[in-house]
Amino acid sequence: MSRPRQAVGRATKVARPLWETTLRDPVRDGHLRLDGLTGLQRQLAKVGLVATALLLVSVLFADVWRGGDLLSLYFELTPTFVPRGLMPVTLVTMTIAWSLLLWGALSAGPLVKVFVGAMFGLTGALFLAPSSINTNDSWILEHGPMVVKACYYTVLGCVVLSTLLHPLTRARRWATYVLQLVSLVAVCGFFLGDLAVHVAYVEQGFDSTTQSLVGGAIDEIDSFLVPLVYAAAVAVVKFGLDVSTSITSGLDELSVRALRWVVLALVLVKLWFVLVSRWDYWLTYASGRGPSVVRTLVSLVLLALVVWLVTRFTVTPDFGAARERLIYGSSVGFALTFLVVVTASCAGIFAVTVVRTDDVPEFVGWLTGDWLVEWGPITVASLALVAGIWLLRRRRRTTMGSEVGSGLVVVAAWSLPSLLIASAGTTAGFQDQLFDVAITLLLLGALLVWWRRWEGPGLVSLAAITLFAWLVMSRGDYIAFLGSVLGLPAIVVTVFGIAYVVASDAGFTATSSRRLPQGSRVLLFVGYLLFSVTILHWDAASHGQTPDAQLNAAFFYLGIPIAAWLLGRQLVPRADDLVEDEPESMAPDDSPQAALTLR
Repeated sequence: MSRPRQAVGRATKVARPLWETTLRDPVRDGHLRLDGLTGLQRQLAKVGLVATALLLVSVLFADVWRGGDLLSLYFELTPTFVPRGLMPVTLVTMTIAWSLLLWGALSAGPLVKVFVGAMFGLTGALFLAPSSINTNDSWILEHGPMVVKACYYTVLGCVVLSTLLHPLTRARRWATYVLQLVSLVAVCGFFLGDLAVHVAYVEQGFDSTTQSLVGGAIDEIDSFLVPLVYAAAVAVVKFGLDVSTSITSGLDELSVRALRWVVLALVLVKLWFVLVSRWDYWLTYASGRGPSVVRTLVSLVLLALVVWLVTRFTVTPDFGAARERLIYGSSVGFALTFLVVVTASCAGIFAVTVVRTDDVPEFVGWLTGDWLVEWGPITVASLALVAGIWLLRRRRRTTMGSEVGSGLVVVAAWSLPSLLIASAGTTAGFQDQLFDVAITLLLLGALLVWWRRWEGPGLVSLAAITLFAWLVMSRGDYIAFLGSVLGLPAIVVTVFGIAYVVASDAGFTATSSRRLPQGSRVLLFVGYLLFSVTILHWDAASHGQTPDAQLNAAFFYLGIPIAAWLLGRQLVPRADDLVEDEPESMAPDDSPQAALTLR
């Protein structure tokens, strides 16, 4: 065999685990599934997925949008402009998103119908007031606002009627289909009616105020994007685990002696980059930020202790499904405060514009107060801790509960002290790079102390943990770096995380239940995805708020504990697999101590 062919064969052998573990297997096991959907449901889902993909690509090239004509947002305090083409794209994708959400909700249980209908009623009230002055006998300018309102109430009527007809089993099937078609037409008339009024204004040479209406509405509902950003951050963490395990999977073919030296070299190379090359910085930081150093090291010890306590049971077949529930559940739970605040704000606007109340209801001010922003996350973390402990106590009854419970305990035990510290306003910050340095030094110490006792599985785990910690604490910087090589902006980390969520963490869409059948799951998931990405696209193209702050918060409050939980459940083997059996000459009480340290 020629040398070039041999080189290609070796490269293929090295790259195959990276492809299989990082991309092929996660996508094959957890991708969004359209099997089992009716023909119309499948087509709607495909339209939503294509629209989402196009918007995500467009987010990466948002600067192109700002190269053409701009429209002014008159209701802003400072002069703000948005690209002219952004208006029709936003309203069309909003139409598709809400068509998916309502179509899926009308096939689901009553609670789902009421929830989605209420969300449309509250958020739709923000798009409900297009103004028009008919100066040229334009039908759309004369009747457009009335058409928008009629479509708005038609959608709400469809949801109410579907909920009332749900107990009637015989009539439900055909009634649902009819109401889905009516709601689809009404949603198109609602959002595209605003667009038609805007186009008619522009054609007559006037400055339309519809863009200000849409811009203000998206600014108001911007927080609905937060759960998706949190899930994207956790997806980047999980991707780091897949990369680490795939890169190190081929090391087990080496002899134990060679593997020890390879792992030692890997740890030392990492320490050179994260510690030695920045020695002056770390000396200055340690001397001037003592409380932060103490908090970071204590956090590491406590996190390792919690993970060791709650992940000692054998991995169950429900681990993959539990991981998805933990990712989505923790993302929604941690964003719950923002969701409550924005929902309350929309309720106030709904009361004024739809119900026609003279004043905003008192509960709106109460729910949007500073107390909720401060104590809401603390309350959610406390409840998550209690729920996790309760699920772990019922471990013998349900394996799913034990898996989810262990993850909830880790996330809550990590987040709750940090939230309390932030609420107290102390100066003891957290240094994630020091966290990584401390982990690497501990791994180096364990490797050297038990140098001759490490076996293949333990050494491979050491290598994977070393890489995984490095990738997690970079907060996706390696993805941003690779993107920058192609000229892509830093938001590529968020875009990649969202795409990876759809590709590898949507396995729940393959299941079905009486209240939430598979068709509804898929349409609701794709609808929310497109709804959120539409907000992200508007922000990126109009120089609005960036998700950087939410992404950093997600990496800290969710990414680090979920990464530790994944280590405990998926990467770190049992203690007796890490090292070889004790030599008989050693003291009997040394073995439990060593096993405890390594576990």
